Amino acid sequence: MRSDLPMTSTTDRDATALSAGLTRWLARDGTRRHVSLTGFHRPSAGYSNDTVVVDATWSEDGTEHHRSLVVRMPPAGDGTFPHHDLAAEGQAATAAAAVGVPVADPVVEGDTAWIGTPFMVMSRIDGHIIGPLAHRDRWLTGRGPADQRQVYDTFLTTLATIHRADPAAAPGVPRRDNGAELAFWAEYLRWSSDGSPVPALVDALSWCRSHRPATEADPVLLWGDARFENQVIGDDLRVRAVLDWDMTSVGAPEHDLAWFTSLDLTMHHLFGERLAAFPDRAATIARFEQASGRAVRDLGWYETLALVRAAAIMTRIGYLRRRAGEPLMMPIESNPILDLVRSRLR
Repeated sequence: MRSDLPMTSTTDRDATALSAGLTRWLARDGTRRHVSLTGFHRPSAGYSNDTVVVDATWSEDGTEHHRSLVVRMPPAGDGTFPHHDLAAEGQAATAAAAVGVPVADPVVEGDTAWIGTPFMVMSRIDGHIIGPLAHRDRWLTGRGPADQRQVYDTFLTTLATIHRADPAAAPGVPRRDNGAELAFWAEYLRWSSDGSPVPALVDALSWCRSHRPATEADPVLLWGDARFENQVIGDDLRVRAVLDWDMTSVGAPEHDLAWFTSLDLTMHHLFGERLAAFPDRAATIARFEQASGRAVRDLGWYETLALVRAAAIMTRIGYLRRRAGEPLMMPIESNPILDLVRSRLR
């Protein structure tokens, strides 16, 4: 889940040192000469990752090059997750690209000598990124109902295409069946709360464990954070890049679909509205089944687990903000998403 909302406490890396290290890295093989960074700014600093955008220029083979690059690094301090595996993210994006999913051509650098941490460099892709509230996004609401439906349909088609990628092409991506997924989030609740998780989340995860489906679909490469926010869309409504693979794994395809539909449920629960042109849940399932060529099973269970996962991550961010003396985005113990979780358990 992307959590790189504007914050102030997580980024303490020196911009001058970063710029110098990235300049050396761009010139590392000797083919690029006269490398310089003409721009350097942070669009945000978050608990999920630290991101900077640089405008780089260099000469190569007698030609002048100008590129806008995005550099992602693990957070400098405590983060949303205990581990940040950029190599796995890069492998997932590359595997998806092999089946036609547009990505930002990530290059992962694991050597910490350059800037003191592993990092990922990507091309900056121009286009539109829909905000967290799709029904209030100016670009999307400014389009007609037919365009809005096309954006929704294209998202589901892209999701189904990701699931056709070869998991073997991403050996570093964690493999988790539903049992392992439940164990992962049980440990996450313990770790993220310093051993004192919100009881409602513990109860909800226990419910998920006791109601686990008897069977599950064959595992596929999962995007992990399947949201409108994590794709760049062109004026022609085509997806130009799928972003943010930091929650990628290999598991049942319903996990990705449930993440998307449960977030839709959450926004409707919180704000009481959604775009009328968007298909309802039943139509969403039918369209995804058509695009993927497989039946969706037990989606209600996967949605409940997705809500638990989302609430757990938001709770973690709440703990970090409280620790840093920053205002909370939502209350921790009385997060309204917990009410939605409880209602589903009933």
